[in-house]
Amino acid sequence: VRPGDRVRVMRAGDVIPEIVEKVSSPRNRPAPFAMPRRCPSCNSLVQKEGAFHLCTGGLSCPAQLVGRLTHYASREALNIENLGTRTAHQLVERGMIRRLSDLYRIYPEQLESLEGFAQKSAQALHKSIRESQKPRLDRFIYALAIPEVGEHIARLLADRYGTFDRLRQTNREELMNIEEIGPQVADSIASFFADEGNTKELDRLLNAGVTPRGGKSTKHGPLEGKTIVLTGELKSFTRREAKEKIESLGGHASSSVSGNTDMVVVGTNAGGKLDEARKRGVKTIDEKRFIELVR
Repeated sequence: VRPGDRVRVMRAGDVIPEIVEKVSSPRNRPAPFAMPRRCPSCNSLVQKEGAFHLCTGGLSCPAQLVGRLTHYASREALNIENLGTRTAHQLVERGMIRRLSDLYRIYPEQLESLEGFAQKSAQALHKSIRESQKPRLDRFIYALAIPEVGEHIARLLADRYGTFDRLRQTNREELMNIEEIGPQVADSIASFFADEGNTKELDRLLNAGVTPRGGKSTKHGPLEGKTIVLTGELKSFTRREAKEKIESLGGHASSSVSGNTDMVVVGTNAGGKLDEARKRGVKTIDEKRFIELVR
């Protein structure tokens, strides 16, 4: 495919636009683009999977390690403050972190050497790293960046298995018995825990003091079994906080209104979801009523 070509595009994966074929091509085109055969970061072979081209280097690839470290520390995962992409780059480039578990072997004095850090900020980052050693089970599962496993699937797994040790012993057949988990997700999870390199790194994380808190991530409450949609802006919650509150009380936070929706929480500047709720006759409540429910 070259600039100026006319192509046919199809939806692949979630909403990835994949070029299927060239329909027509004008003359005098520039030289064709060639996907690198080896990763520009670690020189490992590049492998094509559907619409994606992936480095096969795994955690031995510095670029992948930076990405995994950033994800591990993100707010949705273990929420390690001040450990963003820039800091992750420095930690990997300087050889201070060669694998995720190295994060828990860093001293504050080492962090002081990073650009943008002084004694106080280094101590704050070190404290945040230490505080992440006892994460909620579903957050830890999500932090591992298992392919196909987002926040929702992580919560399903935490609810089903209760402890991380139990989850590590799972298999494809067992996973397929969980509602909402299909063959592709089951294969991905089973393969992740069967991989020897992953197994060793998980052991290193646990030996470094990481202790996921087991038990169900949800509990009985007024929203148990309810499917709830949020629309508009809430004053008392961020969108993420509201979703976590719903799920902590047994409900399911959905992104779209459907026949299975029990209620829609309406904030300011509500959009099409409110119109859809009215069209379907779905119950709507304002933020004040929502606060009463979750309290």
